Amino acid sequence: MVDVRKILVIFLIGIIFAFFVNSLIEAFYPSPRYEDYCGRDMYSEPMKLSPGSPDNCTPLPPLRCDTDGFVQYDYEGGYCPVSSYCNYCQKDYNSAQEKYNMIVFIISSIMALIAIAIGLLLPTDKNNLNEWIGTGFLLGGLITLFIGTARYYNDMARILRPIVLLLEMLLVIFLAYKKLKK
Repeated sequence: MVDVRKILVIFLIGIIFAFFVNSLIEAFYPSPRYEDYCGRDMYSEPMKLSPGSPDNCTPLPPLRCDTDGFVQYDYEGGYCPVSSYCNYCQKDYNSAQEKYNMIVFIISSIMALIAIAIGLLLPTDKNNLNEWIGTGFLLGGLITLFIGTARYYNDMARILRPIVLLLEMLLVIFLAYKKLKK
């Protein structure tokens, strides 16, 4: 007979541990905020017209920015753009986000390995409840590892992706043999 309490304890420990790690990272190392790099408005309108000044503005020559930037306009008097430039704040934000994701991946991986070690080393012969808690930590470690990898996956070097995934798959296979061999 399946003990529903055991399953609930395992899943709750696993999920709460994953949330704990992510909230711990965010508490001590907050993610970059878009507003800190680009302000509130990413795109400015080329002309701000008011009821008193329709069509008085002299058009600026077209300006093209590469994919990492966008055209930003400077206004004088609040109605007509007087100059334009390429704003690359998105590039700076993306760079900060990439660094943040890498650190989240590293910390998540370390915390996941600690949780997996706790799950493997918790003595189950003395207390049956330790098996539930240990399995919950194993699940929490795997969830945390998955979340960290998923966050950093797109920024990860192309050659590093299959290596990380292979190591994680080998870890899951090892855990399956270690814990499910009964």
